[in-house]
Amino acid sequence: QCYSDDTKKGDFLMNIRTFAQQSGVSKDTLRFYEKTGLIVPSRGENHYRDYTPDDVVKLQITRNLKAVGLSLNEISMILRMYDAPVTKACREDTLAILQSYREVFKCRAKLDLALSNIALDMTTAIKMQAGDDAMMTLFKKIGALND
Repeated sequence: QCYSDDTKKGDFLMNIRTFAQQSGVSKDTLRFYEKTGLIVPSRGENHYRDYTPDDVVKLQITRNLKAVGLSLNEISMILRMYDAPVTKACREDTLAILQSYREVFKCRAKLDLALSNIALDMTTAIKMQAGDDAMMTLFKKIGALND
């Protein structure tokens, strides 16, 4: 069981060690996220960090957005919206941010596909013992991906 029942707060809580183990994120990373304001757990009477299920969601959001290339500042903006009351302005801000990143995500997906295809071509060229010219052509394709 990864949560302990804290009857005073009525929530299920995890200490930093358990949260780190369950999430696969180091304690140092969790402390860094706390220091930067991304995930700020409550503190118990003993001053230990108490991570809630809401913190689990914030960590999942952080990890997923980092994986697609967002900076910690950009993730922080999104998490602030997560914590904010849902208002029309909040919805509009969220929509604007997601729409702006939609194009970035599309471009990144195209780039990933192109790199994957080039890697496959390189693998084939190596297996067929292609000459230097063939390999250089493939390397030049990598350099020309953003053209």
